[in-house]
Amino acid sequence: MISPPTAASVEATIIRLLIEMTRIDAARLTGDTRIFMELGLNSAMILELLMRLEEDLGRPMVGQVDWLHMETVADLAGFVAGRQDDGASRS
Repeated sequence: MISPPTAASVEATIIRLLIEMTRIDAARLTGDTRIFMELGLNSAMILELLMRLEEDLGRPMVGQVDWLHMETVADLAGFVAGRQDDGASRS
C-alpha cells in the first residue's frame, strides 16, 4: 500500500504549482507565505491550484477547502495531508 503524502511533501507540491502558475521566485515561497495577502491569488487562480492538486494527488479538492482557515501555504498543506490521512484510514 502506498502511504499518503505528508504535509511537507504536499507543501512542496503546492509551492511547485504556485511557481508554475505565478512565476514567482521560489525563494519567496515558504510554508508561511500567505496565499491571498502575499500572492494575491484570486478565486480563478485558487480553483486552478485546487484542480492541479487534484491531478497530482488523485483526490478531490475543489469544494472541500474552507478558505476562511487557509491563510498560508502550510495551512493548505496540512489540510490536504489530513484529508489524505482520513481517506487512507477509511479504506
